[in-house]
Amino acid sequence: MPSREAHRVELVTFGSPRFRTIEAGGLLVTDALFPPGARLCTHVHDRTCVATTLAGRFDSRMHGRSHWSRPSMVLTEPAEERHDNAFGTTGARVLVVQPDGRRLECFRPFTGFLDRINHFGDVQVGLLARRLIGEIAAPDAVTPLAVEALGLELIAVAARRFAPAKAASAPPRWLERVRERLHDAFDQPASLSHLAAIAGVHSGHLTRAFRRHYGQSVGAYQRAVRLEWAAGQLAAGEPLAVVAASAGFADQSHFTRAFKRQFGRTPGQYRLQCVRWRPGL
Repeated sequence: MPSREAHRVELVTFGSPRFRTIEAGGLLVTDALFPPGARLCTHVHDRTCVATTLAGRFDSRMHGRSHWSRPSMVLTEPAEERHDNAFGTTGARVLVVQPDGRRLECFRPFTGFLDRINHFGDVQVGLLARRLIGEIAAPDAVTPLAVEALGLELIAVAARRFAPAKAASAPPRWLERVRERLHDAFDQPASLSHLAAIAGVHSGHLTRAFRRHYGQSVGAYQRAVRLEWAAGQLAAGEPLAVVAASAGFADQSHFTRAFKRQFGRTPGQYRLQCVRWRPGL
C-alpha cells in the first residue's frame, strides 16, 4: 500500500521559490519558476493541472512514464494523479491553469480532456499562455475577466487538439513534416512551392489540408511560431533588435506591430515585465 507521503496534496507552487497567481471565474492561474536541477517527490494536486512550459524543461513522471516538456508543450496532470517532477539544467518557467472541479456546469465540455493525461506541443496554446502571464504581470480592473477568457480559451484549444471526434482525421505524416519544418526553421522564408515539395503534394492541396487540420493558414502559423519563440527570448532578457532579426522579421517596427497585435503589449513592455521578475532564467 502506498505511503501517506506518496499521496500528499501539494499546491501547484510546490518547489517554486517565486511565483505569481490569480483566480478568476473558477480558474486558478499560476506563473511559476522552478530552479535548475530541482526534484519534487511524489505528490498529487486537488485540481487538474494544464501546464504549458514557457522556458526551460521539466518532467512529470506518471505511471512509470516520463513526460519531458519543452517550451510550447502542454501537459495535463489530472486531479489526484500521483506524480513526481524533475527540472532541467536551466530550470523551467511554467504557466499552470487549474479549473475548479466544483464548477461542473462550466467545465463539463472539457471533462474528457481534463480527466486524462495529455502531452503534446501546440504553438497556439503557447501564445495564449504568454498572454496570460502578461495579464498577471500587469493587472488592472479588467484582468480577472481577461484571465478567465484566456484561460478558458487555452483549455478549449488544447482540448480540441485531442478531441475524440478528430481522432479519425489525424494529420497525415506529410503534413506533420511541413509543420515540423515551420518549427525547425521558423526564421527562414518558406514558400508554398518549397513546402509542397517537402510534402510531395500540390501546393493547393497543402494549403487546404493545413487549414483544415491546424485551423489557420501556413503563413499565420509560421508567424505564430516566430512570435512565440520571440516572446521566450524577450522574457530571457535578449535585446529587442536581436530578437526581431533572429525571429525572421523584416525590421523592428514590423516585429513590434505583429507582437502587439498578438500579446496586447509592445515587445519592450513585455520584456520589461518579464525581466523585472525573472530570477536568472
